[in-house]
Amino acid sequence: MRYRRAKNEEIIMLQAIADYQFGWPAGDLLIPGNAILGISPSTMRIREVYGDEGLLAVLRAHDYMFSLSINGARRLLKLDEPRLRAWVALTLTQRIKGIDCSYIYKIDETLLPGEEVIVLDDNNKLLGVGRLKLSPLEIKENSCKSEAIRIRHWAQRYKP
Repeated sequence: MRYRRAKNEEIIMLQAIADYQFGWPAGDLLIPGNAILGISPSTMRIREVYGDEGLLAVLRAHDYMFSLSINGARRLLKLDEPRLRAWVALTLTQRIKGIDCSYIYKIDETLLPGEEVIVLDDNNKLLGVGRLKLSPLEIKENSCKSEAIRIRHWAQRYKP
């Protein structure tokens, strides 16, 4: 991976992608003006976006959308509730990859399956970030017993 400072037009493009994917004003929150980019050496395309606190997001190669990191999720928590969020009643005793429907008690109704979701606990503290596997309507069904959120990154303090 090659690293360099982002050009102004690249920042505008990355902010537009974030606004499209997460809704306005996510681009301004997620992509800083002094962003550092990780460039793929083989394709010379942008793959990673870094801020002062570290990795913020990865630009996926197959659809050119963002996969959030924990730092990026912290930045997007400034958006109005309940955007991009799911609240879970979960006591972690071991590291798990997925969260079942039964643990989710509140979720952003506008989310679609396959979208990024920020997972919070009862006290509004960041647990992790992942991808939604089911729609919010399916999650709220009493008969739902399957995995609803696939966790990609846990917040550091929740890793056993």
